[in-house]
Amino acid sequence: MSDKKRTTGGGNKAASRRRTKKQRRQYNSIMRLLAVAVSLMVLAAVVIVVAPKRSHTVIINHPSLSPDVEIAAPPMETDEPQLVRIDPTKVPATATPSATPVLTDAPTEVPTEEPQPTEAAADAGFEYLPVYKKADIFERKIAITVDDCFQVQNLQTIATVAYQNGGRITIFPIGENLSKSGMADTLKTCAFKLGFEIENHTWSHSRIFRLPEIEMAKEIWNQSQALNMALGVNYEQHFFRLMGGDGSSDQRTHNYLKQLGYKGIAEWSLSGSDADIQEIEAHLQPGAIYLFHTTDRDTDILRSFIPYAVAQGYQLVTLNELLGFEPNAVSEYKAQDMPMPQEYVDEYRTHKVGDYAYNVVLMQDKLRELGLLVMEGESTGYYGEKTAEAIQKYQEQQGLPATGVADSETQKKLLGV
Repeated sequence: MSDKKRTTGGGNKAASRRRTKKQRRQYNSIMRLLAVAVSLMVLAAVVIVVAPKRSHTVIINHPSLSPDVEIAAPPMETDEPQLVRIDPTKVPATATPSATPVLTDAPTEVPTEEPQPTEAAADAGFEYLPVYKKADIFERKIAITVDDCFQVQNLQTIATVAYQNGGRITIFPIGENLSKSGMADTLKTCAFKLGFEIENHTWSHSRIFRLPEIEMAKEIWNQSQALNMALGVNYEQHFFRLMGGDGSSDQRTHNYLKQLGYKGIAEWSLSGSDADIQEIEAHLQPGAIYLFHTTDRDTDILRSFIPYAVAQGYQLVTLNELLGFEPNAVSEYKAQDMPMPQEYVDEYRTHKVGDYAYNVVLMQDKLRELGLLVMEGESTGYYGEKTAEAIQKYQEQQGLPATGVADSETQKKLLGV
């Protein structure tokens, strides 16, 4: 019995020693893991402290782009990089654009109708809208405007360059181009995320001063309605741009634009589409309005000109900002019927060489009937040298001062008013 007890007691001691060694190994493993974890935490804290501040990035995510267009925004006061992914298809219908890229859940109020002119105002004569070629300012601000928008990807590139340089531009798309693939998403991003401005450049890029009044009105109205559908909101426009800038003296056009609440007709100080980069840079001046298109050539020029203008201390702003108007108002989308042009008193404004107007079309038709003017095709509506010579002949026949300038008296007599 004594031998058995001694053997059993020895076995218990050996087992106890084995358990003690195993516990020590487990304890040492745990301590090593804790030490590694503490070291990693210290290292991470050091990296966060010394890491440089980074600029955030806005990605315009268009279905037509692969990969996404990345636009680097100005640095934000944050220690960590931030990423904002823009999905234009999810822009709320009540988004309201402003001078800075801000979204709001509340729609702006629907603009009220313009008050009807009083008799005293009517007696003062017809009031034409302003025709803007530049702004009369001293601040180093310019407006870059982009017309037509046939090339969607080039428009995206131009928008990227402007945004990267802290600028905003004004876009004048043709109505027919609003259905192009990717255009609606691009314009939503430009208007609601980047604070850009979108204005009216006719429905079909036609010279509306040649068209009958209803057709002229449709060119203006249909573009605005197509833009509303593309943006998913009713978007109030402030400026209208004529094809080629032709027809800014046409009374019918001014009458209808005033009726719709437009602020003016937008022309330009310099056409960048018709100048080289040296001419464009030399023209840089406060209040200038530049005309560009989405062609490959213009896109390449803007890649260079925009950073150059900013480096010279200029700020790229929208036409509203440049000319002192509020941003275009936005309200909930609602289909609208086209209002018919209101009546007005035709003042038979004096026309001379260089003018484009519907009354010039009517005068040319009459002069052709009388055999005083020979033209191929339809009457152009452009008051050129041949038209001036024909008017002068008519004035001589009628005993009027033979100036070759179609004043009110000449027009009324020729048109049988």
